[in-house]
Amino acid sequence: MAAAAIRTARSAAIETNFRCNQNCKYCTGRRAEDDRAFIAPASVRARIDAAMTAGAREIVFTGGEPTMRGDLESLVAHAVSAGAERVALETNASLVDDTRARSLALAGVTLARVNLSGWSDALDLVTRDEGGFHRTWAGILALSRAGLEVEILAALVRSTRAGLVELPARLAASDLPRPISAMEVAVPVESPDESELLSFDQVVETLRALDRTARGAAIPLRLHPAFGVPPCVFSSHEAARLASLYALTPGALGEKAHAKVAACGACSVDDRCPGFPTAYLAKRDLPPLHPVKDDKTRRRLTLVAPLKEQIARELVTPSLTRGDDGAPLVDAIVRINFHCNQACSFCFVSTHLPPATGSAIESAILAAGERGERIVISGGEPTLNPRVVEYVQLARRVSRQGVSIQTNAVRLDDVALVRALDEAGFDEAFVSLHGATAAVSDAVTQAPGTFTRTLVGLDNLVRETQARVGVNFVICSLNHHELVDAVRLVADRWPRAYFNVSFVAASTDLVPKDRALIPRYSDVMPNLAAAVREARARGVRVSGFDSMCGLPLCLVPAELDEAALVDVPPGFDAGEFLKTATCADCRYASRCWGLRRGYAALYGTSELRAVPQSGAT
Repeated sequence: MAAAAIRTARSAAIETNFRCNQNCKYCTGRRAEDDRAFIAPASVRARIDAAMTAGAREIVFTGGEPTMRGDLESLVAHAVSAGAERVALETNASLVDDTRARSLALAGVTLARVNLSGWSDALDLVTRDEGGFHRTWAGILALSRAGLEVEILAALVRSTRAGLVELPARLAASDLPRPISAMEVAVPVESPDESELLSFDQVVETLRALDRTARGAAIPLRLHPAFGVPPCVFSSHEAARLASLYALTPGALGEKAHAKVAACGACSVDDRCPGFPTAYLAKRDLPPLHPVKDDKTRRRLTLVAPLKEQIARELVTPSLTRGDDGAPLVDAIVRINFHCNQACSFCFVSTHLPPATGSAIESAILAAGERGERIVISGGEPTLNPRVVEYVQLARRVSRQGVSIQTNAVRLDDVALVRALDEAGFDEAFVSLHGATAAVSDAVTQAPGTFTRTLVGLDNLVRETQARVGVNFVICSLNHHELVDAVRLVADRWPRAYFNVSFVAASTDLVPKDRALIPRYSDVMPNLAAAVREARARGVRVSGFDSMCGLPLCLVPAELDEAALVDVPPGFDAGEFLKTATCADCRYASRCWGLRRGYAALYGTSELRAVPQSGAT
């Protein structure tokens, strides 16, 4: 298996040499001797410069084994001086000790992708390097101690298939100073030893099991962009669930060693999937194929930018709110992971993305604290991140405006976790509950059994902490008839909690612009008005009308508390909302977001009306 020459338009792989101190049974890239002209320092620097001129932002040093070069640090430093924003190293790490790891970090390496396809001495039979497994693990420990982010590169072949499934659990239970940030699996289709190659049926079976163990270990799993399998080899249901394995970008096919088959014409990701490796097609029959046809799976499989860029883009989201003193306040919503244990159709978070690195999350929290923003620890479902307590502690330490947690509270049915979070210092829990009954809530979240666990989680929050507790009800076509009952549930079971109203938002391509999901405002208003009246009668505070996730203010119940509104800064919505001529004369013109463009595309703008100015008749 040879390295891919270019990983994305912004990430360039630079081969430093092709010799390697290991001799993996499946590798097609290793050479006994190097072309001296190719590996000459001036030649490598020229390739780095060419990649940067072509627009690369990340340089990935690969081989062979790059650490066999004594001048690797100088090449790294050259990449940094040429403008590389990120420098990664692909290595087997067996030649890396603490001194070398520190020198690589000082030169500018920030990420080490380490080849490790199992967890025992049996791996030495694959690498044909006696003692290699233990030396690689020692190298991983050294890289982690030096402060580098570490990912695992694993090859899925016959000799590694069994050991690969247990690897995530072994890594999670290890004594690494920093957790493994991701695991990338390559599926070779060519090998010096053909018996090492697997059929795609066998690959699918192994990836199913590996996905389960990786999720259990909280290690994001992905497929190598050049050495993977197309999503159609999974069933339609599995393709949606395993979308995090993929990073398909429209127009970024570019793999000449791939070909399309007849089924590709019926697939909705045909414009972004490279198809099947030609080497595989030459040797084996096609497995059963399931072309992607539903729009939700297409969206989940698709990236609008290279993976790291998209993660960085979605890591922090600003939100306008109101502080305890009534003044406008910006929340920094920090998504410490994107995956979730529920699957609401209206979720606008890219739940298929792997999480940002720990260092990126920490930097985002520190930056929000420096800006004087309130820090909101969110996801996906943030309690799935094993470091959630640490992140709350850090946010508490740097935020002058307080710390909130956005959660579905499913995992907060564990009293010990609630107490740990409380000790870490959060001020508010904002809990998603999208129905008053299990039948409706579980249908909305597509996660049967979680309604009951959320109720227990809310019980624990109210009983075990002094934090503010909000129950967030996202109104959609499936649940708006339960608004009044939801208010009653809050009043009876958690009387000190407040009730927050959100409206399903067609705000990203991940949310279907579908009338079966998004109701008309006018159809919802009778139930919402009744719920507000019930809340007033029961002493439950209602919020959310001033939020981007609320409704146009001209449509909300007359009991609107105008004191809770703040002026919306021009441009804060990034063009997501629109206003009509009607809005210009409205009392709330400066304090209302307007109408989401996605909603207007479904239902138009005729429901908007101007609320008379105070004192007008």
